[in-house]
Amino acid sequence: MRRGYYGWDEAELPKAALDARRSRLQAAMTTAGLDGLAFYTNLARPAAVSWITGFTPYWSEGLLFVPREGAPEFATALSKRVGEWMRAVTPVGEIVCTPKPAEFFAKRLASGGGAKRLGVLELDMLPGGQAVELLEAAPNVELVDATALFQSVRSQRDDAERGLFAHAAVIAREALAGIDATAARDAYGLVGVVEKSMRDARVEDVQLTLAPDLSRDARFLRVDRADDIGDCFAIRASLAYKSTWVRRTRSIATTPALAARFAVLEAAIDTLVAKQNAAEPIGEQTIAAIATVPGAVLTSWSLEDCHGSYPLEIVAGDALGDAAAGACSVLTIHANVDGVNWVATRPI
Repeated sequence: MRRGYYGWDEAELPKAALDARRSRLQAAMTTAGLDGLAFYTNLARPAAVSWITGFTPYWSEGLLFVPREGAPEFATALSKRVGEWMRAVTPVGEIVCTPKPAEFFAKRLASGGGAKRLGVLELDMLPGGQAVELLEAAPNVELVDATALFQSVRSQRDDAERGLFAHAAVIAREALAGIDATAARDAYGLVGVVEKSMRDARVEDVQLTLAPDLSRDARFLRVDRADDIGDCFAIRASLAYKSTWVRRTRSIATTPALAARFAVLEAAIDTLVAKQNAAEPIGEQTIAAIATVPGAVLTSWSLEDCHGSYPLEIVAGDALGDAAAGACSVLTIHANVDGVNWVATRPI
């Protein structure tokens, strides 16, 4: 359960920016001949609803309905007591507390009489129970997959999103920079230091995982499954700040020789990210520059972006091919340095 700070700040996320997002979405709906759009959300899939409303739904599942005209409505199975709090931190739309969100909206569509086509983000991932409620309560309404439509609108990054992403990236960088490599030997102690730094920065959610011994394995584990920290390890931090997710990974070596090699690689990826921020595309040839570091062999890479209900999804990589990274992407590179794994993740 998320246990961080929730709040809406007009200076960071102006209501005008949210209204503009909704206007672009409604214009696309009109062009596509849709009478409304439905967005399913739960603990793991809050991103689309957050982008439209400025609020990060949590714990219970819910459904956001965006009509062709007018303000959106968010229906959740949370109690009315929680609903009052949600109204206080949600800058746009209405909050409806109901045990059956899909049925609530379907009955409204059916009673209106004019709704014929309802777009659904990621229709193939809509839970069966929600789909049944929609179809039973509004049998004459056609459900249409609107994933491509939403992604085309979602890809247009505004200044508010860029600002939140940049701020979240700084929080992640500073938290990981505060690790004392010489003192880090206990997994819980290491994670606690990083998480405290992020919570003090008023983030909404933090997920931290560890690769406790890079000389053996680069896979990341939950802290309760991580062994004692080895001489070289990595910590990966994913965090949400005002509904905007970023991810950053730091590989750390305690031996001077390996630490120096890691530092060269860190500088190389920072240069790569700086070039991309200057509008150079991310791809296999560009990332191959990492392999020019003596003794380093590139093993894999991936590029993540947010374009649907999940906060971050892989959109390119060694197994998928190249892609031009837009603003607010996350790049991860895996390499091998003289037989030792090295991992770095950078928000772009």
